Amino acid sequence: ALAASISPVCHSAPCSQRFLPPSPPLHGTDLNGMVLPDVCLNESSAAGFHVFVIGDWGGLVLERGTQPRPADHRSKLFPKEGRPFVDGVDDSAQLRVAAQMRKRAPASRPDYVLNVGDNFYWGGLQTTCGARLGVEITDTGQWGPIFEDVYRGRGLDYVQWLGVLGNHDYGGFMFTAGWDQAIGYTWADTPTASGRWMTPAQYWRSKVVYPDFAVDYFFLDTNVFDAFEPGDFVGHNLCSMTHNPTNATCAPQGPGSIWNCPKWFSDLWAAQTAWLEKGLGSSVAEWQVIVTHFPPEWGKEFWIPLTRRYGVDLLFAGHRHRQETHAQGEDGNFLGDTAYIVSGGGGGITSQETPDSDGEDDQYGFMDVTLTRDAIEVESVSHGGSTRSRISVKPRYPDPPLPVNEVQARRRRGGAVVQDGDDASVADRLLQRVASPAAAARGSLHHGGHKAPAQTFDGMLAGKRSSVP
Repeated sequence: ALAASISPVCHSAPCSQRFLPPSPPLHGTDLNGMVLPDVCLNESSAAGFHVFVIGDWGGLVLERGTQPRPADHRSKLFPKEGRPFVDGVDDSAQLRVAAQMRKRAPASRPDYVLNVGDNFYWGGLQTTCGARLGVEITDTGQWGPIFEDVYRGRGLDYVQWLGVLGNHDYGGFMFTAGWDQAIGYTWADTPTASGRWMTPAQYWRSKVVYPDFAVDYFFLDTNVFDAFEPGDFVGHNLCSMTHNPTNATCAPQGPGSIWNCPKWFSDLWAAQTAWLEKGLGSSVAEWQVIVTHFPPEWGKEFWIPLTRRYGVDLLFAGHRHRQETHAQGEDGNFLGDTAYIVSGGGGGITSQETPDSDGEDDQYGFMDVTLTRDAIEVESVSHGGSTRSRISVKPRYPDPPLPVNEVQARRRRGGAVVQDGDDASVADRLLQRVASPAAAARGSLHHGGHKAPAQTFDGMLAGKRSSVP
């Protein structure tokens, strides 16, 4: 949150009530780092403005004309994920979650949906990357039955989805699925496209201006955390030499080969983290919110100092196939005064643990978020319609600069220092990590069934746990 808040009651620049992308690019990476024109939602609401949040939602259509079913993560191919199958839930999880969104939408009236990725299981859009957007678009038959026909109804029709890509959108264990066409659907002009999809780049930014406050959203691609060396973790590695074709390529816009793949994702991450620092440093909105796919347990040593330095209020993620709310200052919330939410229970894949037939669980669901000037309320809604948890987020201000003697003491003992005027920014330090030969140690972070890594990113590389007070 901004230390000295500037209320955007008046907005002199042209401002739309819709999120408007620029002209379509030729390649999916061309607009990386773009900032959309501000959106102004001027209708006064004493009760607050609502936003829905969902992730890991796009199931499988096994036969033409049928409804989507969750990808089954419980199979013998995933022994750690074995659990009983719950008829009536595990076979229709995406539809159950969508039904609760549809039921709640007329009252909540969400202004938009935040989509934290993994949009189509198992392996994203069923075509290959590398197309010229707007010229070589492939109709895979997935958009209609899995997205357009599912999330509709009063209060959902015409509501835009603002999103990011998850690891399964790249292909899950390969990088050659139609992830660039998932970006290109932002400009889709077909009879079945509703114009709701808004993912104009791998990472991008948008500001929403309300009558007495504003929110800066930063959308990030964190799939570097699933891009290992080609011979490592071949069952869950975007750069896998086992599952990618020998001559796999997404050139000119993506990895040129499986051998270039890890560096390509590392370079992407380094570029956007530097961009993120610059954007957070210049933000004058009351709220700063990050939207991404991987929860902050991945890259923990990046997220901790970054959220403190810039006063990030809230982070939304998915990836873990369940619903979690981590309140500010809560035991176990290593981000401290930054709240984070995991909404990976959208129903596109079976959940981490066994769901309840009545929906009294945290396995499948979505988040109903209420925005006001003074607080952001996050309500976790299950596939049965139950409110499973509710947290209130207050504005977080940047940590004050450290005294010089404390900076020196932390440097002596190897701790992280977050200090204005440092010669190395948070992103600079991360770039040094991922570009070093020790980057191969990232393989130690393989999460085995989407569970959080046991040690921190930086700690693994250094062979010890890094202390960040």
